[in-house]
Amino acid sequence: MRLQAEEDIDAAPSEVFRFVATEHFDNHPRWDPSVVEMTPTSPGPMHQGATARLVRSDGGKQTEGVMTVTEYQPDSHFAAVVDMAPFRLEQQVRCSPGAAGGTHLLLVIDTRAKPPLNLLLPLMRPRFEKTMRASVRSIKRHVEGRAPH
Repeated sequence: MRLQAEEDIDAAPSEVFRFVATEHFDNHPRWDPSVVEMTPTSPGPMHQGATARLVRSDGGKQTEGVMTVTEYQPDSHFAAVVDMAPFRLEQQVRCSPGAAGGTHLLLVIDTRAKPPLNLLLPLMRPRFEKTMRASVRSIKRHVEGRAPH
């Protein structure tokens, strides 16, 4: 199941990319309340191949997974895979110059699940879409300096 959300942000693409991708392991829990912990498990700065341990909380139940960065092109494109059995999420972030200046942020997530849970994905779509829209709005508030601390 593929979902996407977009937002125009009043900041340079490099600034948006830094918040969303370069500092992903620190900042993802700030814009996605279901991510309660993200801990790097590979050394050094963000790069293709970087990994992290991820803990999500859904309905009071915590689930652990592993995130692996599959693409990292500074200031423009970031992609990662999250394996959280029985789910696999492939996420992409694209930052491009906005039509009126600033940045156009595009977030795309492809979610897959092993049978029989794969049959439930269409039922979960509205909830996932709402979460993605809230995430890009939260990213906008953080980057533009209007987010609560």
